[in-house]
Amino acid sequence: MMKRFLMAGTIVVGLATPALAQMGRPQGPVTRDAYLAGQKQRFAAVDANHDGVVTRDELTAMLARRMGNTPPAAMIDAIYKRMDTDGDGKATEAEVSASEMARFDAMDSNHDGTLTPDERQAGMAAMRAPQ
Repeated sequence: MMKRFLMAGTIVVGLATPALAQMGRPQGPVTRDAYLAGQKQRFAAVDANHDGVVTRDELTAMLARRMGNTPPAAMIDAIYKRMDTDGDGKATEAEVSASEMARFDAMDSNHDGTLTPDERQAGMAAMRAPQ
């Protein structure tokens, strides 16, 4: 269950992670601008009706397609909470972008504006580590 949760989290919230290589995520270094552009593309792919808001239903549908079945409600809630940072029930592109840019900045250990594969790998390991 935890492994599936982590994979689902990387699919969405990576709406940004190295695990998204199959969705066009480059394997080499990634600049902050390229990271943001990729995040916007991934957001648009989840936002099925293209209204600038990802709903729980849209998130659930995307995860079900990727995972092969509907994920548990607790998983959806946890992922959606990370996307909907102000808790108003609407995960907007601005909220998700801000969250993902904070993630980029946290993974960019040398603060040069570029994530190397090693920085992404270390960032993912830190996210998976028990809290």
